[in-house]
Amino acid sequence: MSTKNKLIIVDDSPLFRVRLSNFLKQHYSFDIEELNSIREMNDYLNTIDLEDVLLIILDLHLPDGNGLAAIKNYRQVSGSAAIPFIMVSARVNKETVAAAYIEGAKDVVAKPVNYEQLKDRIDRIISPDQAAKEAKSIMDYYKQIQMEVKRAQRGNYEVSIVLAGIFQKMDSKSVYKESSKNQVMDLEHKYPEELQKVMRETDAIISLSPSEYLFVLPFTGADGVSMIQEKLIGIFIYTVTSEERDNLLMIIGSATYPGDGDTTDQLISCIEEDFKNQFQSYYKKAKTSSEQGKPQLVQSKQEPPADNISEPDSSGEKTME
Repeated sequence: MSTKNKLIIVDDSPLFRVRLSNFLKQHYSFDIEELNSIREMNDYLNTIDLEDVLLIILDLHLPDGNGLAAIKNYRQVSGSAAIPFIMVSARVNKETVAAAYIEGAKDVVAKPVNYEQLKDRIDRIISPDQAAKEAKSIMDYYKQIQMEVKRAQRGNYEVSIVLAGIFQKMDSKSVYKESSKNQVMDLEHKYPEELQKVMRETDAIISLSPSEYLFVLPFTGADGVSMIQEKLIGIFIYTVTSEERDNLLMIIGSATYPGDGDTTDQLISCIEEDFKNQFQSYYKKAKTSSEQGKPQLVQSKQEPPADNISEPDSSGEKTME
């Protein structure tokens, strides 16, 4: 019986391999194998059960070849996409990131590596059930955003943050604060489970409460934010009955680096203002709203299309495309 207990580091720098290996051993009980070339990696993979491999951390530029080509070759030869890869490189840009994702890498991390950041990304890949992390301190999510903004600055790509909340229409209180929460829905279990199914491994989902979530989305601009909004609304419709939705309001705010701000503080201020404006806009439009039974979304920046949202069919079943 195979067990996923091997983590492989492939890098031609012994200093990097040793430091990373020592750091990982402080946090995990996996068997860690250190390799220094693509050829050594291929030879090693041919001698073990691939089902045992949890993750490969692979340098993009190695003396005997390109890490992306190595991933592509592995997929073609093995016919499997089961082993996840994280690419590391001192030269990371938008083209590198795009190419890595095309070849199937789960993430790209720039050198010099922030090891705590790398650990967070490893956790998301090897433990999907931990993707929705509860952050009870403002500094928890502040540091997460700050870390992603710094990466985006180095790599010259966009990063967006999205704040979503579900509230009672009557008094705008968060659903989780209502004593009737358990009679309305079990958001604490149902909603995070559905969120994890549609988010990427690189996305951070921070649970502020059972009905309020913050999303940190690397490599995501305005178009990507619109897609996330559609998914959030779709999940809301999927998990909550039409009768329950009549009493609820969904608000989704967003901010994108660098368009909405160059610093973490600017982005947080922008998303808070956006969120507040949507509440105000909702109350102005509530009397004339014809969207009864659907999540009320007032998007101050742009209204996302809802083509991928399916209403309950005649049998009463709800579907998501």
